[in-house]
Amino acid sequence: MTSQATSPNPFTDRAFRDAMGRFPTGVCVVTAKNAYGESIGMTVNSFSSVSLNPPLVLVCLGEESPRARAIINAGQFNVSILNQEQVDVSNHFAQPGQGLAGEGMVVAGRNASPVVPGASAIVECNVQAQYPGGDHVILIGAVTHLSTDMSVEPLLYYAGGYKKLGGEA
Repeated sequence: MTSQATSPNPFTDRAFRDAMGRFPTGVCVVTAKNAYGESIGMTVNSFSSVSLNPPLVLVCLGEESPRARAIINAGQFNVSILNQEQVDVSNHFAQPGQGLAGEGMVVAGRNASPVVPGASAIVECNVQAQYPGGDHVILIGAVTHLSTDMSVEPLLYYAGGYKKLGGEA
């Protein structure tokens, strides 16, 4: 008798992905220093505020990614909420691999961890907790510093593509 893995869900992974893609999100890059002191990052769109008092945020990082473990182990991380002109930055950090920052792609934040310059907002955090979340790790950050640039519009992601508030990116 052979065991066959079956999904308890009455829908496919693609159907789930398509449904979730109907929810527009911002595009963020989560950055930290790896164990070698190199600036690393990964593009995420699963980012949210959790609490106002104390100020907490969460990001969901792919469990299989070595970058996720490096970010968690760093003890602090930063979230750069990209502006609508930073599609290239998003694409760079979305690529598989080590997620090393290219020359001039990041600068030191107030906490000395990297941030993406020109982002529409930057949220600097200390790792507070982590929780399993299926094939992701839910990382909770205690916010230590903020900066916001109200002169730029955020980059959005919707239905499998980048968008601007006024249309396509």
